Amino acid sequence: MVARYYVAIRPLTNENHAVHKEGCPFLPDGERRIYLGDFSSGQDAIKESKWHFSKTKGCIFCSKEHNLNEEKPLQYKLADQGIIPYEVKGPLSCQQSLFCCVN
Repeated sequence: MVARYYVAIRPLTNENHAVHKEGCPFLPDGERRIYLGDFSSGQDAIKESKWHFSKTKGCIFCSKEHNLNEEKPLQYKLADQGIIPYEVKGPLSCQQSLFCCVN
């Protein structure tokens, strides 16, 4: 199914410009967005948006199919490298429990 896609001119707090599908409740007003074209997938629209802004990502609301394929968050990368454990082994002391809750 083909849909119209737009990229927000103003970046998000993570410095990425969000790519939105027409009808998204987070789609900026007319003067705050750039029309990218009609695409069959959000990934194609994101590729097109790279011509306007180097740092772009799909909207977390309307581009769910793209966001599911994104890379793992940092904590999982660190766990894969063995830097942080996936699960705690052995009994925890009160200080260790408090440290886990704070972090």
